[in-house]
Amino acid sequence: MACATLKRTHDWDPLHSPNGRSPKRRRCMPFSVSPSAPPSRAHQMSPSPFVEVPPKLSSEEIAANIREEMRRLQRRKQLYFPSLGSPPQGSSSSSSTDSPTGLLSPVRRDQPLFTFRQVGLICERMMKERESQIREQYDQVLSTKLAEQYDTFVKFTYDQIQKKFEGATPSYLS
Repeated sequence: MACATLKRTHDWDPLHSPNGRSPKRRRCMPFSVSPSAPPSRAHQMSPSPFVEVPPKLSSEEIAANIREEMRRLQRRKQLYFPSLGSPPQGSSSSSSTDSPTGLLSPVRRDQPLFTFRQVGLICERMMKERESQIREQYDQVLSTKLAEQYDTFVKFTYDQIQKKFEGATPSYLS
């Protein structure tokens, strides 16, 4: 039986492809710097690259999402809006103090706590605050990891230089 095989080029090799990963696992090296130590000053000079990222949702999209959620809650009977054409619940034959809604005045019951626009603005502000918190946390973690990586690199380089010159006697050319 004849069998033919072809050698793969580097394009198909996961080691040499631009977005491929090594088939081996990355080693987990312990870091020598404690996480509570502040990163060096050189890492904090540049501003965050994440500030320039535009927000994911616009005001119109937030409003549309709120409308969809309100409709969904109405369909599931978790949110109730009394219709304007229906008679008030307190006008039935039972007294208004018997029903739980009869204790509230009809004016207060029909008045919404927030307008739709206010809810949208509140949601937008909360999302922006949370987004800025996440950016700050991410920048802090990123700068800490970068400082740890730099310290590891410096120690590795120092160890390599020491090993190179440890066994050899220094000469004029070295």
